[in-house]
Amino acid sequence: MAWSDFKKRLTASVEQLDQARLQDRYLGVAVTSIAEAVPREPVRVGGEVQGLQVVPRAGTPSLEVTVSDGTGRAVAVFTGTRRIGGIDPGRGMLLEGVGRLERNRLVLLNPGYTLL
Repeated sequence: MAWSDFKKRLTASVEQLDQARLQDRYLGVAVTSIAEAVPREPVRVGGEVQGLQVVPRAGTPSLEVTVSDGTGRAVAVFTGTRRIGGIDPGRGMLLEGVGRLERNRLVLLNPGYTLL
């Protein structure tokens, strides 16, 4: 590690270090960064699960999974379920589907997913 890289790491905030770690984690997986994902087009993004929430949508429970790749956050909505085995905070996952913008966040409805 070069001295300038070491100095940057020492002066960076915890949030900046976490974002860099997430970006490095998904470099070689052939995914689009969440910040560069185009709404209404098929996309494949990867990220680390940051949060899980069960919310009612159209009268049925839906599991909302928030993932982050260090460039942004995306929300995968799985309708009709409260839990999916293996999806836990800190777990890496790939999401594939067509995203849309909802409240300034990328939302994928019932996406295909791969746990890492």
